[in-house]
This record gives sequence, C-alpha cells and structure tokens, in this order.
Amino acid sequence: MMAAAEPAAGSGGRATGLALGAMSLLAATVLTVVLAACSKRWHRTNAELEASEQHYRHLFENNPLPTWVYDRETLRFLAVNNAAVERYGYSREEFLRMRAPDLRVSEDLAAEGRPGTSSQNGTNGAMERRHRKKDGTLMDVELKRHELELDGRAGEMVVSTDITERKRTEAEILRLNEELERRVQARTAQLEAMNKELEAFSYSVSHDLRAPLRSIRGFSEVLLERYSSQLDARGQEFLRRACQSSQQMDRLIEDLLKLSRVGRSEMQQKRVDLSQMARSIAADLQKAEPERAVEFAITPGLEASGDERLLKVALENLLRNSWKFTSKQKDARIEFGFTREPEPAFFVRDNGAGFDMAYAGRLFGVFQRLHTVGEFPGTGVGLATVQRILIRHGGRVWGNAKVEGGATFYFALPEAEERPAAKPAESSEGRIESGRSQPAVSSSKS
Repeated sequence: MMAAAEPAAGSGGRATGLALGAMSLLAATVLTVVLAACSKRWHRTNAELEASEQHYRHLFENNPLPTWVYDRETLRFLAVNNAAVERYGYSREEFLRMRAPDLRVSEDLAAEGRPGTSSQNGTNGAMERRHRKKDGTLMDVELKRHELELDGRAGEMVVSTDITERKRTEAEILRLNEELERRVQARTAQLEAMNKELEAFSYSVSHDLRAPLRSIRGFSEVLLERYSSQLDARGQEFLRRACQSSQQMDRLIEDLLKLSRVGRSEMQQKRVDLSQMARSIAADLQKAEPERAVEFAITPGLEASGDERLLKVALENLLRNSWKFTSKQKDARIEFGFTREPEPAFFVRDNGAGFDMAYAGRLFGVFQRLHTVGEFPGTGVGLATVQRILIRHGGRVWGNAKVEGGATFYFALPEAEERPAAKPAESSEGRIESGRSQPAVSSSKS
C-alpha cells in the first residue's frame, strides 16, 4: 500500500509546480501589459508636454510685443523673443549677457536712489519706465510683469509696450492745457479789469452825467412855466424839444445801466412761473395806460428754470415791446404762450406794426431801431437786453414778423423741451378757453 501511495504523491507535486508556473507566466504577462501601457502613456504625455512647450515657445517667440524672462535674484535675462531683439537692437546673445537694469536710463536709476533692483522687484502689475536702445535712442515703455518659476528658479516674464508716442501726445496735451489755463487767467484778469472800468463808468453815468441832464430838463421846464409869455412860439418849441430830448436821454441812460447790470449780476437759479409773471406785467401796462384797449392771451402753467429777476426783465421788455408796437392798432392783441415747432420755445406774439425781415439782423443790436422815434418811442436797447439775458441762461431769442402784420418773438431755454404740455390759454380776466395754438380770449378790453 505504501508503494501505491508514492506515485500519487509525485503526481500532486507536479500539478502544484505546473500551477505555480502558470501563475508566474500570467503575472509576467500582466506586468508586461501594464508596463507597455505605462510606457505608452508616458510617451503620449511626454509628447503632449513637448507639444505644449513648443506651442508656448511659439507664442513667446512670435509675440509682437518685446517679451523677456529674467531671474529675480540675479536680474539676468534668461530668454528674450524676436520682438525684443528687433525693438531694442541687441542680439539674443547680447541680451543673455545683460541684466534687466541695463535697459534703464542711468539718470532714472540714480534719481530713484536704489539702482539695480528697485525697478524690478515688487508685485505683479504695470509700470512706466524709460529704456535706452542699443543705438542710444530713448523710449518710454509700459512694462507688465508676471511672476513665474523656471527650472526651479524664481523669475518674471515682462511684456514691454512702446508708449513713446502716447507720452509725447500726453505731454503736448498737458502743455496746451497749461497754455490754455494761462490764457484763461490772463483773459479773466482782463475781464475783471474791464468790469471794474464798467462799474466806474456806470457810476459816472448814473451820477455825474444824469445830474447835469436833469438840471437842463428842470431849468427848461421852469422857463416854460414862468417865462413862456416872454417867448415867441419858436422859442417855446425849442424849450419843449429840450425837455423831450433830456427825457429821452435820461431813459437811454437808464436802459444802458440796466443792460450793464444784466451781465454783471449774480444769477440765482430757481423755478419761475412765467405765466404769473406775464399776467403781472400785463396788469401794470394796463394800469399805466387805462385808455388803451388791448387784449391779452396768456397761457397758464408755463414755467422755466432761471434767475427770476433777469427773466422778468426779459419778459417785460418783450411784452412792453408788443404793447408799444400795437399802440396804433384798433383791436390790439398780445399773446404769451409756448410752442414745440420748430423747436420748444416760449413766444410773445402781437398784431402790431411788425417789421421788415430783411432787417431782422439788426434787431438785437444796441441802439438799432427799425422805426423812428416819431413813430414809436424807445431807445433801441430793450431787445439787446433780452438777448444778453437769454445768452446768460444758455438760451437764445429770435423774431419773425411782417410789415403791418404783427411780430412774434421766440425765446428758448435749455430745459424748454422737458416741460409738460401747456394748459389752455387764459385771457387777461382769468377765464380759461380751450386750444393752445389759437387760444380763445375774452372780449373785454382794458
């Protein structure tokens, strides 16, 4: 029985050996496959890294802006691109023997007090510097820096932009601004001197000139009252003309003084009810000449932003102008309203004498009159005053008329287009009728 068992034992040992051999072969096969896969992956990764490196090197070399990398510790150049070689004039080999501060202007480094590293150390960002090319030419540059690590060393990549032309333009603009400022200061000084002279002139006119003028008028009136019996008709006419001329001259002086004050007074901006202002002026005109029959059509609810006192002077001049030039009309009519055509503007319209549009260019000049004093009294200063007030408010004034067909004067202010639509027109007695383009009014006459 022992003999029979021995062959069986030998057979099991061979089986075990075969199994171990198979397992070893399988392990070797798996290891070979894994190593092959790892090798393939390594080669692929290495190829990708090489491709990426070539891609970034291509971007670096072909960047149109001068670009370089330097060692932050030694400040020596480690790499430069083609644009840097072309812009600065140094060869690549010369660059790699240089340090970053070698591009700087020595005077700038000395002025900083920390030559060498002062311009290169610090956080990432942009800075402006002056660089010197190989041929000695100076150029202004803007440097944008980015920290990086190269072969285990701390470095910085710098992109240089030539801003020489921009700096030259900025310097020219600064020079022009300074020159403009000097001219403004000189002009301001001249205007201040002129204003002082104007104030002195105004004082002289209002006191020194008006005093003798009033004396002439006063003595002429005394002569007419006390000694008219001793004068013939011609002598009395001379004295009457002297009185009338002195009165006209006094009015002229007063208007000139008002005109001078328009340009010198300080403006107080506020919201102004122009409709109420027009009604007040109309009432004053009617009280001054109650015998006249004039119909007023005043659109209510019209407001403007501006200096209340100056706007009243302007509106009063326009309304008085219409009052004056409708004096020969049997059915005189004066309208104050607002229109949006051809542009947003207030207007004063009348059916008076009008004027020839061929002479419209003379309307707003001082002492420019389109009618004689015999036809309509006046000094020729009122419309010039209106224009000056509107200009001070940033607006404008213009007129449209027809001979014996009435006149319309428009005045626009900067905020005219922002106002709400005007309410219906209102007559001088306060009754409201419908319609804005041709507002109905009461038939009562003052």
